[in-house]
Amino acid sequence: MESGLSLTAVLGATQLDAGVAHARMGEQTREKTSPWALRNSEAFEFRSRAVGDTMAVGVWSNVKPGPSGSDAKPVPFELVYVLDGSFALAVAAATCRLLTADLVNPGFPPILLVGLDYPEDRPNARTRDYTMKDSVPAYMGKLLGAGTPQTTPGGADQFLEFLESELDPFIRSKYNIKEGPAGIIGDSFGGTFTFYAFLRQSRLFNRYWLGSPGIFETATDYVAQFEKGLKGAIVHPTKMFLSSGTKEMAGGVSFYEEIGRSFNRIVSSLRKNPSNDLTWSAKTYDGYTHTSVLIPALNDALLYLYGKNRA
Repeated sequence: MESGLSLTAVLGATQLDAGVAHARMGEQTREKTSPWALRNSEAFEFRSRAVGDTMAVGVWSNVKPGPSGSDAKPVPFELVYVLDGSFALAVAAATCRLLTADLVNPGFPPILLVGLDYPEDRPNARTRDYTMKDSVPAYMGKLLGAGTPQTTPGGADQFLEFLESELDPFIRSKYNIKEGPAGIIGDSFGGTFTFYAFLRQSRLFNRYWLGSPGIFETATDYVAQFEKGLKGAIVHPTKMFLSSGTKEMAGGVSFYEEIGRSFNRIVSSLRKNPSNDLTWSAKTYDGYTHTSVLIPALNDALLYLYGKNRA
């Protein structure tokens, strides 16, 4: 099959707000119910050569339509990729809408969220796409993979190639995007991938949310690689927000506590290796677990990375 949109692409029932150049995909599309019931969003399916699978993509903006016939030039969007988009896109969209409407702390920019997930009739392949080789303990890999290629861990390199070489050029060709790198936000295994994208020094990104990143203790010490990378050059000026909950660090669940130990090592690495090209903030949420911390941390991440008034 051809790369990109040659398999199927679907548009939501509503169009994005003003300033967005709508994705007209013509004969390469067929109308279908949007994967996410999110007002003012568009959605399509994207066949990736790099991954060898079909992705569901949702697109949403916080900008409202301008006056009819207005000659004002639309302000380009900050571009942010949202992992686990089937649920996180709606949470991020609601957060951005509220931050945009804030009268006390105004100034949140026009932003285009691109949620990434999988079609409803396909396996959820986040354990494959968001994790690196030898980044998941053997017992967990067997449990997650269960013998199916779609869920076997270790495909982060292919997923990063999909974002850099396939999806991002398409998004920038169809929407009014601000020049320069994009942001990427992810939690849990989504945070694993954002950690890895920074470790790889992807030129695509300059703003990262590492939400409770799922970094485990395996034969490959990825945190040590992260620290080594901090001692070298950073590809461009970067902002990073890191978050975790105290009850995932010490809540009695062994693999969450393992994630917590890795989180503390990551933060320690950042403290020991300051860089003029990296601005970062780490926050631990008292009383929050691996799951309950997502919503407050996502709010603070977006505010820190894009707001004029930081969290």
